[in-house]
Amino acid sequence: MKGITKRGIAITLIGILVSRAQFLSMDPIAVAYFAAAYVEKTTRPFLLIGVIFGSATVLPMVEAIKYTFVIILLTIIGNLIENRNKNKSIPLPVFSVIAALVTAGISISKYLLNYSTKEQLFYIALEAVLIICLTLVFSRPIKFLLYGELGQAMDNEQLISMSLLAGLVIYGMPDIGGIEFSLFKTTIFFLILLMGYKYGSGAGAVSGVVCGIVMGLQDYMREDLLPIVALMCCLGIVVGMFREVGRFATAIAYVVSIVGASYLYEEFLMTTTQIGAIVSSVILFLFLPSSMMRRIQGRTERKSDMQFVEQNIQHMTRQKLHGFAESFQKLSGTFHTLSDRRTSLSRQEVDTIFDELSDRLCKDCSNCNTCWKNDFYDTYKATFTILNSVEQNGYICEADVPVAFANRCINLNEFLAETNRSLEIAKVNLNWTNRMAESREAIAGQLGEVAKIIDEFSNDLSDTIAVNSNEEQQIINQLKLNHIQVKQISIMERRNKRQDIYVVARTSKGRCITTKETAIIIGNAIGKKVKPNEGSKNIIAKDYENYVFVEDTAFKTLTGVAKVPRVGESVSGDNFSIMNLDTGDMIMTLSDGMGSGKLACEESESVVELLEQLIDAGFKEESAIKLINSILVSRAESQMFSTVDMSILNLYTGICDFIKIGASTTFIKRDNWVESICSTTLPVGMFSNVDFDGVSKKLYDGDFIVMVTDGVLDCIGVEDKEGELGNIIMSVKSRNPQDIAQQILARAMEYSDNQAIDDMTVLVAGVWKKY
Repeated sequence: MKGITKRGIAITLIGILVSRAQFLSMDPIAVAYFAAAYVEKTTRPFLLIGVIFGSATVLPMVEAIKYTFVIILLTIIGNLIENRNKNKSIPLPVFSVIAALVTAGISISKYLLNYSTKEQLFYIALEAVLIICLTLVFSRPIKFLLYGELGQAMDNEQLISMSLLAGLVIYGMPDIGGIEFSLFKTTIFFLILLMGYKYGSGAGAVSGVVCGIVMGLQDYMREDLLPIVALMCCLGIVVGMFREVGRFATAIAYVVSIVGASYLYEEFLMTTTQIGAIVSSVILFLFLPSSMMRRIQGRTERKSDMQFVEQNIQHMTRQKLHGFAESFQKLSGTFHTLSDRRTSLSRQEVDTIFDELSDRLCKDCSNCNTCWKNDFYDTYKATFTILNSVEQNGYICEADVPVAFANRCINLNEFLAETNRSLEIAKVNLNWTNRMAESREAIAGQLGEVAKIIDEFSNDLSDTIAVNSNEEQQIINQLKLNHIQVKQISIMERRNKRQDIYVVARTSKGRCITTKETAIIIGNAIGKKVKPNEGSKNIIAKDYENYVFVEDTAFKTLTGVAKVPRVGESVSGDNFSIMNLDTGDMIMTLSDGMGSGKLACEESESVVELLEQLIDAGFKEESAIKLINSILVSRAESQMFSTVDMSILNLYTGICDFIKIGASTTFIKRDNWVESICSTTLPVGMFSNVDFDGVSKKLYDGDFIVMVTDGVLDCIGVEDKEGELGNIIMSVKSRNPQDIAQQILARAMEYSDNQAIDDMTVLVAGVWKKY
């Protein structure tokens, strides 16, 4: 039968024995055990029958009927809750409270009908409290028995709760045996020996205490309980002390300790029955398979050590990345200091030009002695005037030359021509110097952005943390119930509180399970919608493989595009891109290259492709735009100008960031109104420091984002182009983004006799809430 496993059958058998352990003519243990096992969804019909059968074997008929009714009612309530929550598991604390209230309600009804004493109200309240507490206690050993791996260590809570459950099983066990054999005592002695050997002195001591209490309640008077408990506890400690020397030596030490205890405490005399129980428990201990008797070392310290190592590695990585970021930032600052640009020639450069001219033209002139010796003062004064004119105008003409110098200079025309030629050469050199300065500034900006990215990534390392292991265990448990074996699992939480679940798993027993079905199981376990990550396999394989699951988004989108090139052009100068990132962001990018045709297409295509590559690599949108702008500015052969229009929609929150650089208006259509988002900036590639407009808007179910290039608006021949296009968008009644884009483009072209006077592109995205 589907869902029946060996471990599930074991849980049912334990339920039969535990249900026999009544308390003050009540059986809260049966209700608590049933509630704790019911939540795990294992062999429920058999569990129900087993718990009812166990209670019926020890309780009077009226009480047995009462608890049967309680358990059946709990089953009905549990099924109703799960069906309402789409088969999602019931939280254990909630179900424990429900179990307590149902039991108390039926007990109170019985109390009112029988007119019993008010003293019974105390017992009813006590039973309800015990049910809540025991349900939470039983949950740990049940999960360990269902999902624990062979050789898995138990933590302190599991150890104590497992020992308590074992004690209740022994207490509820009917003593089947003759004069020289007792199943009850054999089980007690074997349990202490097993727990102490496998898990150490702590487990042996806890098991000894529980077994001592059970033995004391069964065989001895209440006032003799404490010595029995102390002796059994010491036996468990002795077993843990000798576990390292092997099974045989441990068994000998155990028997010697029991013999010694019989001489220390008279009530612990070695009767024939007790000797039989000890001998049978030791024989069973020695002959059990080695795989079952392997000693388990505690992993708490190792886990703590691994966490310490991981934290140190993370800290070292973060420090290295910070160091890289600082280095790049310093390099950026160095390039910034080398990127000073000038708008005119310096006085020193002008002086150098005139010195070279006077040396080249005047030294061979027949009038040189007259100018530079006899009339030196007038010549120097005239030169100074000419220099001032050059600094102001950037060139020299005959009108700028003093009259006395012009009358005296016999090579004036040649002097003016050579001077202006030298000035032009100096200006060309100045332009190249400024161009190099712009390139250095662009490189400085790139280095600064890289430093920023590295620093942000280092912060992501520290903000990405492993979540509590309880969620991981819940996932493992639910997958195991659905025949998926998990070898490793890790849940990482990012800065935005979104969780990524990494699983190494395989199917068992030849099952075929898809990753989508697995995502539903994981989502039910942690209470969140989960989906397989992009690129993950569709089927869980028979061999262990890696799978990644991420939180599902709250919104989904559909997109549509309509475009037409300018009349006479074979290609459009507009380009667009639609990206879905693993961060949950959907990015629409629209770029309009300056002009039209092939060259404009290459410009906008280059911008869009660079944006895609940088954003996909992890760069923030603003950083990617700045890097692209610096690349375009630094191109020496030609300058490229393109608009950038980006809509970045977070599919988890519904918040959309609009980034516009020289771009046309974007519209948001919602119900009966349209909102416009405009830009006042220049395209990228024009200046070294790019400026952009940024606006954030909250989008809701049924909203539409409409992005257009300026060709669409220019086609509309009215003064208020944005308002008219808004009316067109509002008049479109379709809910299909592709139809909306085509209708908007067709309606806009009607204003220009269906002739595209410029490249025209309409990009539409519809936003819907997932249900």
